[in-house]
Amino acid sequence: MGDRWRRQINGGHVHSDYLNNIALGICLVGDFNRGQPTRRQLEACEELISYLRKRCGKIDAHYAVVRPHREVNPPQWATDCPGDAFPYSWFRRFQE
Repeated sequence: MGDRWRRQINGGHVHSDYLNNIALGICLVGDFNRGQPTRRQLEACEELISYLRKRCGKIDAHYAVVRPHREVNPPQWATDCPGDAFPYSWFRRFQE
């Protein structure tokens, strides 16, 4: 449990006040610069995304799709996340 949770501070996951207020961040544990997530991790993440879409609906048409962290962070906060070994084609299943 992180400090933001303990202090109940809004998320700071993408260094964007706008996105941090309207978006959800999902974290998979692992170093995906060294290896890919397990099939079970991706299946669980897909189940969670499906549930969240049903529960929360669309908030903003521009960000209704699932995007990797490195695509939404502003340039001054560039990140490797989720890593070069992550199977980026996996994100296509969530495009509308």
